[in-house]
This record gives sequence, structure tokens and C-alpha cells, in this order.
Amino acid sequence: MPLTKLSALPHVARLLQYKKPVKITLFGSSSTEGVGASSIATSYAGVFEQTLRAAVPDKLEVINRGIGGQGAVQMHDRLAQVLADKADLVIWQGGVNDPLTGVNLTDFEQITRDDLRALRESGADVALMDLQWCRLLDECPVAPAFQASVHALGQELEMPVFPRFEMMKQWSKTYGLGREDLSPDGIHMGDTGYQLLGEAVATWVLELAEG
Repeated sequence: MPLTKLSALPHVARLLQYKKPVKITLFGSSSTEGVGASSIATSYAGVFEQTLRAAVPDKLEVINRGIGGQGAVQMHDRLAQVLADKADLVIWQGGVNDPLTGVNLTDFEQITRDDLRALRESGADVALMDLQWCRLLDECPVAPAFQASVHALGQELEMPVFPRFEMMKQWSKTYGLGREDLSPDGIHMGDTGYQLLGEAVATWVLELAEG
């Protein structure tokens, strides 16, 4: 399926062009932390770094700022830590726990909008990741509104959004995988899902940087 055609990652693109070091912060909740993976190496962050390092050898630093169970409020409380990383690219992954815990959509949008703007104003490229395909979100009536909100924020702020939900549906068809093969416990991805996710996001970042 086609990925987003929104703005490329100009800061990362310049660094890659001139073979400069690249620092990336992954900022999110359990998917970013790697809950459900059998090891750090098989998590989304681990696979992402391994895949990207082939294109950025010895000049890549990936910082994992994922903490499971967090929503927009908790991530906002950690924003200063992420800003202090002074990353060249921040990949924001959120919006999953908020619908599951009854957070108001308007509050989620305002907090997230302000945080994303602050990240961009720090000089970093910023990219987003939407919600996953899993049982708990399928059973949550308000989850589609949060999914749509992540894409709306990306469009509003001209930040690319990795379409995880649709990609997981595509992987299911391509590889004959069921929903529970990708998210075995109903919410967290497992090794198979993380492998596909990490490789796909790394490839996506390089494609965006290349324009």
C-alpha cells in the first residue's frame, strides 16, 4: 500500500546526504518500549535500529523513550526529557491508551498538538505512528476517533504518519497472519509483528528522507 506523501524529513535527509551522525528518539508507550517482545533485539525499537544501521553504519544512535500504559498526559510530563535528547528525528507513537482509559478526545488532541509543535520547534524532524490492529482496540467504540485524530494532526502539522493499522491488515493478507498472530495478547504486538513493524518503519524513514 502507498505510504504517506506528506513532507519528507529534511533534517535527516541533510545528515544522510553528508554522511553525518543521526540521532533518533522513539517516543511512545508499550509498542515503543517493546512490551510483548521476547527480547530487546526482537522489539520494534531493536529491529528498527538493526535495519536502519545498515544504511547509517556507525553513525546512528537510537534512544528508546517508550513506557507502557502511558497516554498523552503522561507523555507530556516526559516531554522535557525527549527535548533534552536533541534528536534529529522523533517518532511519536501514541493515542492507544487514551481511548482505552476514557481520555477526552479534545484533551488528547490539544496536548498532543502542543507537544508535537514543541518537538518541531526544537529543530527535530517529527513523524507519527497511528494505532495498532488488535482485539482491545477493535472492541473499543471510541478508538476509531483517536485513530482518525492521529492522521488529522499529522495533516494539520504537516508531519508524516506511519499507517500501522492498515499495514498490519496488509501483513495479515500478505503473510496469512491473523490478528492474534500480530498481537497475541489482544493489545501488544509480538515478535512477528515487531519484526515487520521495525523493518517497515526503518524503510519508511529512509524513503521519506530521500524524498
